[in-house]
Amino acid sequence: MAGFATRDPATSAFWDERYRAGCTPWDARGVPPVLERFIGSSPPGRRVLVPGCGSAYEAGYLHHLGFDVTAIDIAPEALARAREVLGDAVADRVLRQADLFTLDAEFDWIYERALLCALPPRLWADYAAAVWRLLRPGGLLAGF
Repeated sequence: MAGFATRDPATSAFWDERYRAGCTPWDARGVPPVLERFIGSSPPGRRVLVPGCGSAYEAGYLHHLGFDVTAIDIAPEALARAREVLGDAVADRVLRQADLFTLDAEFDWIYERALLCALPPRLWADYAAAVWRLLRPGGLLAGF
Protein backbone atom coordinates (compact mmCIF):
# COMPACT_ATOMS: atom_id res chain seq x y z
CA MET A 1 0.00 0.00 0.00
CA ALA A 2 2.94 2.27 -0.49
CA GLY A 3 1.88 5.71 -1.62
CA PHE A 4 -1.56 5.69 0.00
CA ALA A 5 -2.17 8.20 2.75
CA THR A 6 -5.27 6.56 4.21
CA ARG A 7 -4.86 3.28 6.09
CA ASP A 8 -8.24 2.69 7.75
CA PRO A 9 -10.59 0.63 5.53
CA ALA A 10 -13.51 1.65 7.74
CA THR A 11 -13.43 5.11 6.14
CA SER A 12 -14.68 6.26 2.77
CA ALA A 13 -11.38 8.13 2.24
CA PHE A 14 -9.52 4.79 2.19
CA TRP A 15 -11.69 3.47 -0.66
CA ASP A 16 -11.91 6.77 -2.52
CA GLU A 17 -8.13 6.95 -2.66
CA ARG A 18 -7.84 3.47 -4.13
CA TYR A 19 -10.62 3.94 -6.70
CA ARG A 20 -9.09 7.26 -7.81
CA ALA A 21 -5.73 5.51 -8.25
CA GLY A 22 -7.29 2.61 -10.15
CA CYS A 23 -5.98 0.24 -7.49
CA THR A 24 -8.90 -2.20 -7.21
CA PRO A 25 -7.44 -5.72 -7.37
CA TRP A 26 -10.58 -7.14 -5.70
CA ASP A 27 -12.69 -6.10 -8.70
CA ALA A 28 -13.49 -9.29 -10.64
CA ARG A 29 -15.08 -7.24 -13.46
CA GLY A 30 -18.16 -9.41 -13.64
CA VAL A 31 -20.65 -11.66 -11.92
CA PRO A 32 -19.24 -14.80 -10.34
CA PRO A 33 -20.70 -18.06 -11.66
CA VAL A 34 -21.48 -19.15 -8.10
CA LEU A 35 -23.94 -16.23 -7.80
CA GLU A 36 -25.62 -17.31 -11.02
CA ARG A 37 -25.99 -20.84 -9.61
CA PHE A 38 -27.35 -19.47 -6.34
CA ILE A 39 -29.98 -17.44 -8.19
CA GLY A 40 -31.00 -20.62 -10.01
CA SER A 41 -31.68 -22.25 -6.63
CA SER A 42 -34.43 -19.71 -5.84
CA PRO A 43 -33.15 -17.35 -3.14
CA PRO A 44 -35.58 -16.38 -0.37
CA GLY A 45 -37.40 -13.33 -1.69
CA ARG A 46 -36.90 -10.47 -4.10
CA ARG A 47 -35.61 -7.66 -1.86
CA VAL A 48 -31.80 -7.84 -1.72
CA LEU A 49 -29.05 -5.68 -0.24
CA VAL A 50 -25.58 -5.51 -1.79
CA PRO A 51 -23.41 -3.82 0.87
CA GLY A 52 -20.03 -2.45 -0.13
CA CYS A 53 -21.14 -2.79 -3.73
CA GLY A 54 -17.99 -1.37 -5.33
CA SER A 55 -18.37 -1.53 -9.11
CA ALA A 56 -21.82 -3.13 -8.65
CA TYR A 57 -21.69 -5.80 -11.33
CA GLU A 58 -23.80 -8.09 -9.17
CA ALA A 59 -26.30 -5.34 -8.38
CA GLY A 60 -26.87 -4.76 -12.10
CA TYR A 61 -27.22 -8.47 -12.73
CA LEU A 62 -29.76 -8.88 -9.94
CA HIS A 63 -31.68 -5.80 -11.04
CA HIS A 64 -31.95 -7.10 -14.61
CA LEU A 65 -33.34 -10.37 -13.24
CA GLY A 66 -36.13 -8.44 -11.51
CA PHE A 67 -34.83 -8.29 -7.95
CA ASP A 68 -35.52 -5.20 -5.85
CA VAL A 69 -31.87 -4.26 -5.30
CA THR A 70 -30.36 -1.75 -2.92
CA ALA A 71 -26.62 -1.45 -3.55
CA ILE A 72 -24.74 0.66 -1.03
CA ASP A 73 -21.21 1.89 -0.57
CA ILE A 74 -19.69 4.51 1.72
CA ALA A 75 -17.20 5.68 -0.91
CA PRO A 76 -18.29 8.23 -3.52
CA GLU A 77 -15.54 7.06 -5.90
CA ALA A 78 -16.82 3.47 -5.74
CA LEU A 79 -20.33 4.69 -6.50
CA ALA A 80 -19.02 6.75 -9.43
CA ARG A 81 -17.40 3.60 -10.80
CA ALA A 82 -20.63 1.66 -10.24
CA ARG A 83 -22.56 4.33 -12.13
CA GLU A 84 -20.18 3.85 -15.10
CA VAL A 85 -20.75 0.09 -14.99
CA LEU A 86 -24.53 0.23 -14.55
CA GLY A 87 -25.46 3.28 -16.57
CA ASP A 88 -27.52 6.12 -15.17
CA ALA A 89 -30.96 4.51 -15.46
CA VAL A 90 -30.08 1.43 -13.38
CA ALA A 91 -27.76 3.37 -11.06
CA ASP A 92 -30.56 5.79 -10.22
CA ARG A 93 -32.75 2.86 -9.17
CA VAL A 94 -30.28 0.77 -7.16
CA LEU A 95 -27.31 2.81 -5.90
CA ARG A 96 -27.17 4.65 -2.60
CA GLN A 97 -24.34 6.19 -0.68
CA ALA A 98 -24.94 4.64 2.72
CA ASP A 99 -23.22 2.96 5.62
CA LEU A 100 -24.23 -0.61 6.46
CA PHE A 101 -23.97 0.21 10.16
CA THR A 102 -26.58 3.00 10.01
CA LEU A 103 -28.85 1.72 7.23
CA ASP A 104 -32.51 1.40 8.22
CA ALA A 105 -34.37 -1.08 6.02
CA GLU A 106 -35.33 -4.74 5.82
CA PHE A 107 -34.21 -7.25 3.21
CA ASP A 108 -35.06 -10.81 2.23
CA TRP A 109 -31.41 -11.56 1.66
CA ILE A 110 -28.03 -9.88 1.67
CA TYR A 111 -25.39 -10.62 -0.93
CA GLU A 112 -21.97 -10.56 0.73
CA ARG A 113 -19.08 -10.58 -1.69
CA ALA A 114 -16.19 -8.79 -0.03
CA LEU A 115 -17.34 -6.26 2.54
CA LEU A 116 -16.69 -8.38 5.61
CA CYS A 117 -13.16 -9.28 4.56
CA ALA A 118 -12.47 -5.61 3.77
CA LEU A 119 -13.44 -4.46 7.25
CA PRO A 120 -10.94 -4.31 10.07
CA PRO A 121 -11.51 -7.07 12.65
CA ARG A 122 -12.61 -4.49 15.22
CA LEU A 123 -15.83 -4.07 13.16
CA TRP A 124 -16.71 -7.73 12.60
CA ALA A 125 -19.11 -7.92 15.57
CA ASP A 126 -20.77 -4.69 14.40
CA TYR A 127 -21.08 -6.19 10.91
CA ALA A 128 -22.82 -9.27 12.30
CA ALA A 129 -25.21 -7.11 14.33
CA ALA A 130 -26.01 -4.92 11.30
CA VAL A 131 -26.71 -7.92 9.06
CA TRP A 132 -28.92 -9.48 11.72
CA ARG A 133 -30.85 -6.20 12.09
CA LEU A 134 -31.32 -5.72 8.33
CA LEU A 135 -32.51 -9.24 7.49
CA ARG A 136 -36.20 -10.02 7.76
CA PRO A 137 -37.06 -13.02 9.96
CA GLY A 138 -36.05 -16.06 7.95
CA GLY A 139 -33.78 -13.95 5.70
CA LEU A 140 -30.46 -15.16 4.38
CA LEU A 141 -26.90 -13.88 4.26
CA ALA A 142 -25.47 -15.27 1.02
CA GLY A 143 -21.70 -15.05 0.94
CA PHE A 144 -19.40 -15.86 -1.91
